[in-house]
Amino acid sequence: MKIVLAFNKKPEEIIVEDDEPPDRYAEFDPPRTIEAIVQALESLGHKVFPVEANESFVENLKELSPDIVFNIGEGIRGESRESHVPAILEWLGIPYTGSGPLTMAITLDKPITKQIFIAEHIPTPRYTVISNLKETQNIGDLRFPIIVKPSHEGSSMGLDSRSIVYSFKELKEQIAKIIDLYRQPALVEEFVEGRELTVGILGNAPPEVLPIKELDFSSIPDELGKFASGIIKAKYWHLVKHYCPASLTKSLYEKICNISLKVYRVLRCRDLARLDIRVSKDEIPYVLEVNPLPDLDPKEGNFPSMAMVKGISYKDLIARILKAGISRYPALLNKEGS
Repeated sequence: MKIVLAFNKKPEEIIVEDDEPPDRYAEFDPPRTIEAIVQALESLGHKVFPVEANESFVENLKELSPDIVFNIGEGIRGESRESHVPAILEWLGIPYTGSGPLTMAITLDKPITKQIFIAEHIPTPRYTVISNLKETQNIGDLRFPIIVKPSHEGSSMGLDSRSIVYSFKELKEQIAKIIDLYRQPALVEEFVEGRELTVGILGNAPPEVLPIKELDFSSIPDELGKFASGIIKAKYWHLVKHYCPASLTKSLYEKICNISLKVYRVLRCRDLARLDIRVSKDEIPYVLEVNPLPDLDPKEGNFPSMAMVKGISYKDLIARILKAGISRYPALLNKEGS
């Protein structure tokens, strides 16, 4: 088949404007991820055309007229930017892999996602949203420590060693940073002190939970913060200990799997997704957020490494994502089998 790989690549030289956040391109993929996916798809016998998901995306799609788009595009601007590629593809009637525009828009909006979790009785940390510094004191009965995040970002954007706060003074400083630098409301959330897990889910019929990974931050210096902040991911990821499969009791493992699959179903995720979970000291798995565009970096990506533990090679992982996408389009099923 003729496949377009839709992507957004990290610039070789990252230059951000004075009024832009320093992690402006944190979500974009490094060249090695794009190259690895192209190689995997080509090794499966397909013709692959990498296309940047930018302002020329529609014209390039029309020119190439692909059978299907393998989507890892993050979008380039706006609070619903991850929904732009699938929305364009549906508008043009082009098949694609991954979740639809509704799921992509919802999961990038952390407060809306948490409202759905609460409605569906899915454990998530208590929170509020602050859009104005005058509202800083209006956090109700939220308990410190509190973590302050941008409401509409992924890839740990906006998170650093000062994001976990222990006083109203620190809280106000972090809220001001989010509002001023990211130009969006701040998500103010109780920080769950406990184990940090990541859960990968692959496929649709039925979706499969990959071996669960635990991230151990005990070797990270205290002043950097012991959680998956942007600075840790960018510069100190080699100090984080990865345990996959995580050491979990049978009851906790089953609880995490059931909650994760419920999240996948409720948010209408398709083909693949990754969840961030923190387990409290009383063994309650709190879902922090959901990423329907998980990092497929063959070197450092959590999703490929969890698949590898399951015995799924990188090539097979890409093949399974593609097959899951193809399964929604009868005409492609006939073409694949011909």
